[in-house]
Amino acid sequence: MELKKGKLCLTLLLVSAITWGQNQVSDSINRRLEVKNQFGVQFGGPSFLSCNYEHFFNHNWSIEVGAGSILAISGVHVGGRYYVGTKAKPTKFAPYLGAALGAAFFIGGGSSGGIDGYGAAVAYVPIGIQLMTKKRLAVSLEAAGMYLDNELLPMGALRLYRSLKKEKKKRN
Repeated sequence: MELKKGKLCLTLLLVSAITWGQNQVSDSINRRLEVKNQFGVQFGGPSFLSCNYEHFFNHNWSIEVGAGSILAISGVHVGGRYYVGTKAKPTKFAPYLGAALGAAFFIGGGSSGGIDGYGAAVAYVPIGIQLMTKKRLAVSLEAAGMYLDNELLPMGALRLYRSLKKEKKKRN
């Protein structure tokens, strides 16, 4: 039953990303051309509750690094994203596909009476949609598959970002 709900949510996300992501907006530039660096927080995802930095190379490609922790799990990750859209078409919504690799550290109260723990590799593949506003804010919602501790898990994330500085001119 949960698998059907997950497939339905992913289908709805894809359909909305494809149709909503291509809407024209009042300004005349693809907003990802104005942003070079973003900093923000992510709830979910490969580093769980994390602080992240994202750098845009152009309107389609970005790279991200992050580190975070929640309860007894801490993690770090590095990844990239491909945002759908063209340079000439102004969009405030953009669907994306990404991939990230990282490491997680689990802390447990083992039999030694102290802090026992172990590390695990993390692989994360999200598909999502990003809203970027004129006020330099970005909000993303994503669904993903995550490989963690020898298990493939369903995961998702809500990302809240602010660009560090608006570019003065259009990037080539």
